[in-house]
Amino acid sequence: MKYLNQEIEHELTSRGAKLVRFVSIAHLDEKQNRKLPNAIVFAFPLTADYVRKVVDTPDYVQARIEDHYNFDDDEYTQTEHKAGEVADELTGFIAGKGYQAKSQSDAGLVAEEVFNFEVKESVLPHKKVALLGGLGWIGRNNLLITPEYGAAQCLGTVLTDAPLETVLHEPFLPKCGNCNICRKICEKQVLKGKTWSPAISRDEIVDVYGCSTCLKCLVHCPWTQKHTRKSAKKINH
Repeated sequence: MKYLNQEIEHELTSRGAKLVRFVSIAHLDEKQNRKLPNAIVFAFPLTADYVRKVVDTPDYVQARIEDHYNFDDDEYTQTEHKAGEVADELTGFIAGKGYQAKSQSDAGLVAEEVFNFEVKESVLPHKKVALLGGLGWIGRNNLLITPEYGAAQCLGTVLTDAPLETVLHEPFLPKCGNCNICRKICEKQVLKGKTWSPAISRDEIVDVYGCSTCLKCLVHCPWTQKHTRKSAKKINH
């Protein structure tokens, strides 16, 4: 049997994706894995310049909302869109090899009716696949935190029955320590300061209905800031 890991990773990295993982999801129920045994999860990092710009502009998101929701040139919006676009393209690539594949882009989730708009969650969130792939952990901001980029990344996932060498990790416990920066900086006070564990639900960590997606908990996370400092050092050297 020829595994497709190398070909798929090349397809993803050639588009700028990072932190590619091939994950076994065969143990999940059929509603979640949609009868497909494997998942591919990948991350597109946000640039350090973008993180600094949002940090230095406290009303960054609100100003764009007031400007008729003008997010056309916003890097976060563009990166999220690109992650979905690449997931769609990868689905076509895998199908061309003769295997089943389902993109978990926004369009793909809506088309398959596996996104619940009432609770604002898909049946198999990107973050869950990323946890199973060992990419990182869930912070007190309810975002995936990776050692490499902190919370400054957008995820994409594809489910498939293509032959892949896969991993399956026990989810990492959070490395937030006593840090509560995200909670303190949240103007809407939607973060509850709870530390994630497999036994805790999303709603115990954050009130998603009150969240304005201001990005402050993302850019001020110490792990995100660590990413920006690393990038600055690379440029200076």
